[in-house]
Amino acid sequence: MTAITTAALPTGILVPLATAAVRSLVLAGIAGIGLAAFRVRSTSARLFTWTSVLYVALAMPMLQRILPPFPVPLASFLQTRVAQPLARSENLSRPDVVSPINHESSLLKQAPLRETISPVPSRHIWTALRWNELAVAIYLTIVLFLLARLCIGLALGHRLRRASRVILDAGFSLRLARHARSAHLSSLPHAAESELISVPVTMGVVRPVVFFPSTWRDWDAAKLDAVIAHELSHVARRDMLTLRLSFLHCMIFWFSPLAWWLHRKLADLVEQASDEAALAGGADCQSYARTLLDFFEALQGAPRRVWWQGVSMASAGRAEQRVERILESKGAVVMSLKKSVAVLVVLIAVPVVFLTAAAQAPNRTADSTSAKYLELAQNNTAPAVPPTPRAARAAKKSSSHSFYSYSDDDALPYVIVSGKTDTLSMSGNHMDSEHIEELRKTISGDFIWFRGGGKSYIIRDHATIDRARALWAPQEELGKKQEALGKQQEELGNQQEELGKQMEQVQVKVPDLTNDLEKLQAKLKELNSGATSDQIAEVQSQIGELQEKIGNSQSQAGDQQSKLGEKMGELGEKQGKLGELQGELGRQQGELAEKASRQMKQLLEESVRKGTAQLEN
Repeated sequence: MTAITTAALPTGILVPLATAAVRSLVLAGIAGIGLAAFRVRSTSARLFTWTSVLYVALAMPMLQRILPPFPVPLASFLQTRVAQPLARSENLSRPDVVSPINHESSLLKQAPLRETISPVPSRHIWTALRWNELAVAIYLTIVLFLLARLCIGLALGHRLRRASRVILDAGFSLRLARHARSAHLSSLPHAAESELISVPVTMGVVRPVVFFPSTWRDWDAAKLDAVIAHELSHVARRDMLTLRLSFLHCMIFWFSPLAWWLHRKLADLVEQASDEAALAGGADCQSYARTLLDFFEALQGAPRRVWWQGVSMASAGRAEQRVERILESKGAVVMSLKKSVAVLVVLIAVPVVFLTAAAQAPNRTADSTSAKYLELAQNNTAPAVPPTPRAARAAKKSSSHSFYSYSDDDALPYVIVSGKTDTLSMSGNHMDSEHIEELRKTISGDFIWFRGGGKSYIIRDHATIDRARALWAPQEELGKKQEALGKQQEELGNQQEELGKQMEQVQVKVPDLTNDLEKLQAKLKELNSGATSDQIAEVQSQIGELQEKIGNSQSQAGDQQSKLGEKMGELGEKQGKLGELQGELGRQQGELAEKASRQMKQLLEESVRKGTAQLEN
């Protein structure tokens, strides 16, 4: 059970996240190509596009689960190859339980899984499990580290709120209200000052607060107006929410380069948009550039850097590029995104998002494998298997005609190898088959391989090998009986199908009533002018005779269908009895497998004590 949980954990966590990261990366590539192809220069349009990519990337794990699969021939690269080794380790450690009656359909469902699994040597089992555990541990460790960083930033932000003072200056409040109206804010954000900061900072998602350094009173009017316009544009666009979600995206998908690139891109774009808002508010380009450089200098000269969970005017983006963009600004810019452009982007994005999240490569391999095992099942090459927890499970491989018998008891796994008939009987799980194939190249004839107490043994004593085979002989005999019962049930099913076709072909033979109908029609014409009660009775009598002839024909057809139905009922009863026999055989197989497992364990332990089992070199 521990092995199953360990192997399933990476598959259940890492594989969907890795697949979602690949899909998001493809989506971001499409968005980037679109922006470049249409030569989009508008900061608002680019910010809207990359913010949309962020939201879709966060929702991608859910979208790829709820959207119906959409086969795309070129979409195999969207299925990350990380899933293959992780899923393989999970499937190798998963015990299978097969119904004794419906063994054919059960093998059909599991056949594609076995076809894609490569057996893992026993010496690599624990190494693979440790790597799986290590992968999950590394992922969760980094997630917890980033979560701790987020919590520290929130705590420091709360501390800044408590240590700050509300700005009650009347002139400042008038400037704040004027810029708030220009930014189309419905309410004024809180404004506070603090000695803990050296540059303006906007914090808070639900209740935003704009913090100013305590030196703001030394600023001239132009500088104060530019800073207020810059910070209020952050509040109007809800940039704090965008950057908070972007950091959440980095925390979940820290292994994806897109997450960190997108976070830096959004931080750069929100600052660029706010710079444009300040310039659109009337700030002089050169004066605003000097103000920004002063803030960068003050931030670099601070005694320590703090992870504020807020938008700092001088903490994001590259200083040189921002200053160059400001100095190259040619005046007023379009600050808002037109609704028509936004609607057009959404209409284009919806099908792209659907294809990216729902695209699946056509599963031709699974289809061909299913067809292969369907043929095996129809030819009754898959023996019946008992459902008990420690029961042996048999399945024949068409490639080498080897017989495999598996058990859920991993305490003492063993393999009985027959060199003459090219067959194997295995217990435990199917991880050791590759190792056994290597041993068969060096050991001729029959032998038993088993593992116990952390050591591997080989038995070549023919008497011990014959005793081991004899333990499983009764169970194999019952398996053959179940195969025979399966063939009988199949034959009964074919007979029922044939009877069904015969019932469909039963027809009602209607007699020739042409003369009778002509006479009746002539009689009715005579009655058009008037008729006595005797004449009407005579007509009714003729109609009754016609109905009786038709009824007799229908009765004959019903008799035929009734006889066929009785035969189908008899076949159904026979099938029911065969099903009961199969169930009884399955129960007997389970008891025999339980008994054989115990005796096999005793036999192997006895061989170790007597020295007939030799340590594997």
